[in-house]
This record gives sequence, C-alpha cells and structure tokens, in this order.
Amino acid sequence: MKKISLFALLPLLAGCGNYFSVRVPYQFPDMPGVAAARPALSALYVSVKTEPAAEESALGSLAAALMKKSGPDFRPAELARRAARALNRPGSKVCAWRVDKSGNEDPFVPLLKPAGLLVLSARRPSASSKKEERSSVYYDKKKQKQTVKSKVWVYSASMYAEVKLYSWPAMELLDSWADTFAHSEDRLDESKEAGDWYADNEGKLFGAVTARLAARYAGRPVERFRPVFRKKGDKESEEAGLLAQRNRWDKAEEIWLRRDAGGGWRDSLGLAVAAELKKDYAEAETRYREAQSRAAGDKEAAVVRWAEIYRDLELASSTRSARGCDGGWFGERTALLPFSDETTSVDGPPLVRQLVYEQLKAGGYDLVPLEETDAVLRAHGFSDGGQLAAAKPENLAAWLGAGRLVYCNLSDFGEIMAGVYNRRMVKGSVRVWADGGPDISFEESVVKVKTPKSLAGGLFGQLAKGLVERIKNKPLAYESGLFSRQVTENLPNSPKR
Repeated sequence: MKKISLFALLPLLAGCGNYFSVRVPYQFPDMPGVAAARPALSALYVSVKTEPAAEESALGSLAAALMKKSGPDFRPAELARRAARALNRPGSKVCAWRVDKSGNEDPFVPLLKPAGLLVLSARRPSASSKKEERSSVYYDKKKQKQTVKSKVWVYSASMYAEVKLYSWPAMELLDSWADTFAHSEDRLDESKEAGDWYADNEGKLFGAVTARLAARYAGRPVERFRPVFRKKGDKESEEAGLLAQRNRWDKAEEIWLRRDAGGGWRDSLGLAVAAELKKDYAEAETRYREAQSRAAGDKEAAVVRWAEIYRDLELASSTRSARGCDGGWFGERTALLPFSDETTSVDGPPLVRQLVYEQLKAGGYDLVPLEETDAVLRAHGFSDGGQLAAAKPENLAAWLGAGRLVYCNLSDFGEIMAGVYNRRMVKGSVRVWADGGPDISFEESVVKVKTPKSLAGGLFGQLAKGLVERIKNKPLAYESGLFSRQVTENLPNSPKR
C-alpha cells in the first residue's frame, strides 16, 4: 500500500473529545471560479503579447540616441520565461511559452493543443530618474530639533500588463485582470542613465509580475485539518485511531475496512481521510458522504466541516481529471535549413544560423545537426540557402528525416559608421513549415544605434570593435545574438528553458 509522508500527515492532538486532527496539505489558486479554471491550469500555454520595437529612420535613430529618449531595452522573452517557471508548480503546469508581437491570432495554439491559454499583454516599460529633496529630523545633544535636507535621485520603472486566462479549445474567458507594476530605488547620485539602471533592475520588475501570477494561478500552500474519531470503549476503534496517529495508515485501514460493514460513521470517516491523504479524491468523496449520512443526528460529528471538505475535493479532483500537455510539438524532428540572404556579408549568415540553432536547441527542439543537414542537401545538389526555394518542402523533409523545416532569409546585415553615429543592423524573415500543418512566417530585426561622447573616441571604438569581430569571423556578434534570441522567442519554447 502507498506510503504517506510523515511530514505532510503528522497528526495533531485536538486536546478534547475522542478525536485527533490530521494535517492535509493542498495547493490552491487565489482566484475566483477556481474550480472551473483548474483543468485549464493543468496544461497551460503562456503567451506574452507586446508591441515590437518601433523601426526608425537613420535620422530618427540618431536624434533619439542623442536625446537619450529611445527608452529602456525590454526583454519580453525573459518575462515569458519567468512567468512559465512561476506557473510550473504543483497547482498548475506549463506546456510552452512564446512572445507574440504580431497582434494576430496565435497560430501555434492548435498545434500545441493545451488545456488553457494564458495571455499576458505587456506594454513596453518606462524608466526615469528624478532628483528629489528629502528632509530628516533629529534632536541634538541639547534636545533641540534639527532638520537636515539632502538630495537623492529616485530611479523608477513601471509596466502596465493585462492578463487573460482562456480554456482551450472552447476559448472561454475564465479570468481577466490588469495592473501596473513598478519598482523604484533611491540613489545618492545620478551616475547611471535610467536605461542602464532599468537593465540592472528589470528582474525585480518582472518578479512583481510573476509573484502575482504564481499566487493567483499556481496557488499557495493551504493546510486543512481532518478529524479522525475513536469510539470510547471500543478496543478496535481505539487501536485503529492509535495506528493512524502513529502514521501506520495501512494497518488502520485494515481495521476500518473489516468493520466498515457494521455501518459505523467513524470507520467511514477514517477511510475517507486515508483516501484523501493518498490523493484518491473520488474514493475520499464517496467515503465522506457515506460517513456524513451515517453520522446524521450524532452530535459528536458536528466538528466535521463537511462543506469545506467537499469544496477542497472538487478543486483537487478538477486538476487530476484534466488532460496533460501534448508533447508532440517538441518531439517533432526539426531541421534548420541554410539561410538565404540579400546581404554582402560572407560570415554573417552562417554565424546567425549557428546562433539560431543553439537557441532552438535550448528552447527544447529536437534538431537535425547542422552538419548532417548540409551534407544531405549537398548530396541532392543544394549547396546554398538561396537554392532551396526550388525544392518542395516535402522532399527536403523526407531527405532529412524531419517533420518540420525552418527557413530564414537575411535581408540586412551591416554597419553604418559616420563620426558619432554608429548603426548596426540584423534583419530577416523566418518561415516554419510542418508536415500537415500551416506555414507560419514572421519578420524580426535588431537595430542598435550608439552615439559616443567624442568623435575621435567614437571612431576609434567602432574601428577597433569591427577589427576584433572580423578577426574572430563573428561580425555584429552582439546584434546577431539578439537576433537569434528574438527569432526563437517567436516560436514556442519549453518551460524548462
């Protein structure tokens, strides 16, 4: 018979009457209509919706950089990843997470087949620093009141977010709420730009969001106390109670089961508590209702909180009856094809492809190794990504033994240097083909503009950085890394990432 944890089930003496109380642990969400939502929470797909960074002209990028009004760098993938981890707890389970910047209907939901869809719509955060004058009062040795004024710089960041929980496939709205999350810090100087301070403290802002999500949906630990009765003067009943109190539930159950035909409500109640501890909620409910019926009119049973018991069992059983996540998405063999490109860079496309491959692998994908992909395609006469448009995806998939293909075309990969103006760009489009599924396409871009304080320093820094990147055959390495992460965040990612 299944053992029950001593820590979780440690009986507590009630101090009066012929019963003792048993601690039963639960994990319950703090939200309205939780019973209806529990099936959806058992297999969640988390989608963080946000607007893409605005694409600016070269002149606009320069003006924004010079005026330091470009806003802080926002990492929606980090918010999605943290939300998935916060919700992947005993009270809920996450199948996958994704960042959605399209504003359209999510094409991955029917492919993942979750039980619920959690949509977190987050506006891009704002960050600022503001000088304030503070006053503090103290009493000197002569007990005279003294006021000291000081200046502090208040750094703050805020983000507005809306959260909606849907069932799937019915897409019934189960929960909806919104809030503005904030984090601030007092500093003695203004040595940091607001954007740099935000980068150091983004995790604290996201932490406020994920803590709220976890409390509302994954739930918090709740302890219930169930009474186990002994009938005074009944040796078998007292023996069964003593065994249960010593955590020997299997032996206690043997006695209760043997006596159960006699119709005693105390034995039925003991069997109900034992079933609840083993998380056999259907059996527990049957036994509790049997005990309640048999105890009708017995004043000793008045301490039993029947209504609370049935509510708890309903919540707990709603999770166990829900279906789990469909593992087919991450189990599908995926091939990342050679990139086509419209750029003049020789090293750029292979570098970006390698980085995207590493991000997809970290995201939980079962990938065909790049060397194997390239060797198979060369054997069929394809040595360049630009040639793949002439081949049928079905044929490519069959040659590679893959059920999913990922195409990518780089449309821009370069750098513009003009005195204090340095603009580095990586742009491209992605197409995901799946056997029997819809084609899914999206575009992604990374544009970084820097304006050094001095012309000479800016030119020297730009040239030195470019030389190091060329020596390592890793042009635009930082921007390429960002592009690869942004490409992958558009696709479903494993919550284990």
